[in-house]
Amino acid sequence: MPTSLKDIQSQMQAAILHRDDEILAHIKQSSKEQRETLLNIYQHAYGARLQEFLENDYPLTRTYLGEELFAQTAKAYVNNTPSSTPNARWFGQNFPEHCASDPTLKDQTEIAELAHLERALNTAFDATDTPSFSQNNLAEIPPEQWGDLTFQKHPSVSRLTHITNAADIWSALSKEETPPPAKPTQKMTELIIWRGERKARFRPLAYDEAMIWDEAMKGAGFADLCEMLGTYWTPEEAPLKAASYLQGWLQAEWLAVPEKPS
Repeated sequence: MPTSLKDIQSQMQAAILHRDDEILAHIKQSSKEQRETLLNIYQHAYGARLQEFLENDYPLTRTYLGEELFAQTAKAYVNNTPSSTPNARWFGQNFPEHCASDPTLKDQTEIAELAHLERALNTAFDATDTPSFSQNNLAEIPPEQWGDLTFQKHPSVSRLTHITNAADIWSALSKEETPPPAKPTQKMTELIIWRGERKARFRPLAYDEAMIWDEAMKGAGFADLCEMLGTYWTPEEAPLKAASYLQGWLQAEWLAVPEKPS
């Protein structure tokens, strides 16, 4: 029988994470409770703590689902998604995907989209505080080089596409108002999420802006973006629209200073 502290610790971890009962041999019987009951206290406490992390990361999803259904969903997630990192911040990263596939919730698309939005806002808030590409940075680039200009997103920025009114549900819940009934949107809702003025934010994007943002993040140059906007605007309007969108990206600090080649 293993007696080293390391062996006992490993067995205790296996008991808590995988319900392995080998550790029972090292638990002293109590005059009041059986060793199985004592071990179960630790096993239950571990799962309950992980559920608390989910409650903290997804408070509006919890409000929308209600205490009972959220607890049921969180428990299923805890059982199906073992923690893989000592940092509790990342335990709930796959919770939106779980909501999308959970048999109880998968037909309610707004729930997974609401959870995805909460995760994106949390990630934006925690993102690395790197310098943003500013109007001054742009002014340093000769105008004749603008056509080849490419962009990098700031670490706090992410994109989502919704097919329901989950964003409206989030907005109502955040104000402690009754959310609107869930419904599919007539067109997809393009969202951008970022951290501005030390607060996580999001807003919808027009379809043309969403299109060129996504292409810019794939490496398209400014001249290419202007050409792409020609599918929405006249040849005279497209460059002006691209410049207007770029100005907005700079003001919102969505862009990062490009890394210099090593």
